[in-house]
Amino acid sequence: MEGFLTNLGVYSAVLSLSVILGGIIPLLFSVVRKHLPVFLSFSAGIMLGATLIHLVPEAIELIGKETSFWVLIGFLFLYAFERFVTVHICEALECEVHSMGIAAAIGISAHALTDGIALGSGLLVSGLGFVVLVTIFFHKLPEAFALTSILLHESKARTRVVFFNLLLIVMIPVGGLLVYWLSGFGFPHLSGYALAFSAGTFLHIAISDLLPEIHKYSDRRVTLFVSFLFGLFWMYLLGKVLHAAG
Repeated sequence: MEGFLTNLGVYSAVLSLSVILGGIIPLLFSVVRKHLPVFLSFSAGIMLGATLIHLVPEAIELIGKETSFWVLIGFLFLYAFERFVTVHICEALECEVHSMGIAAAIGISAHALTDGIALGSGLLVSGLGFVVLVTIFFHKLPEAFALTSILLHESKARTRVVFFNLLLIVMIPVGGLLVYWLSGFGFPHLSGYALAFSAGTFLHIAISDLLPEIHKYSDRRVTLFVSFLFGLFWMYLLGKVLHAAG
């Protein structure tokens, strides 16, 4: 498992860069916020493609028909969490914020924990870790962007904005280490269950958080649709490249 920990450390560092970029951009250049829908659309394609092209098929190979149950569990987990504990991060960007900043920080950090679980699960399966890395990278950037935008809207101190982005960074390896810790107990098919659960959370983020937000921008429907398809195609192409390399 030494290789697992090494890869988790390297991948977590790469994802830290994504959070830093997403969190710093609103601090320095508020004008780039108007381009966020294009990036959200691309991220939705990435997440949906990773779920249906990579995670679900791999989970089916490992745990068979149980995959659908654990995908549903992951989906419902994130759905219940957002409904009862936190806020919809993209709707929050519409600035109906009020005292929403801390709740958003908690919710987005919890998302980061599930992303860490997905990353750890991918590292347990040969060749899948990089796919999960790419998926999370392109989701974490707009997520950090959203968090910083919300906190700035509430006039939070820049030190607090940086703190919550650091929390976002820390939660990713924590999720990966949780998977590593559980794998030490010898649970059979742990990677399959974790992959299916992660697929459910990715599916929820794509179809409940990102795509509904994208539909609000009817004046840019062609651009956003092309961006969405490009995200899907990238996941398809990545699968072909990794398959050929393997």
